[in-house]
Amino acid sequence: MTKDNFAILLGKRIRELRKIKGISQLELAFDMDMSMNTISYIELGKISPKIETLQKIAEKLGISMAELFEFSDTQPQDKVTRKKIEDISHKLKPFDKDFLDLVDKAIDLLIKAQQAQ
Repeated sequence: MTKDNFAILLGKRIRELRKIKGISQLELAFDMDMSMNTISYIELGKISPKIETLQKIAEKLGISMAELFEFSDTQPQDKVTRKKIEDISHKLKPFDKDFLDLVDKAIDLLIKAQQAQ
């Protein structure tokens, strides 16, 4: 993996996590005392952020640094599916861990039922 490819993957991951958390580029930029263009360039892989910047991004997104580097090749490619996943994520945001555990178990049951068909 080249440095450029890594920057692109990292940028895509940051954008994915930011959208899942329902945070705009403007909000992230404001909270980090950066320009929106800088956030955009990071997400596009045009610039590579310093470790300190990555720590601030992870903190703002409420995740660990390690989660920033969990790149997935299984992310749905079509926009409709990605949007639906984001919508579901936004609906679940206000709920506590216990409720989310129940939702997780329900999803597991639905997946097993779908696979059994």
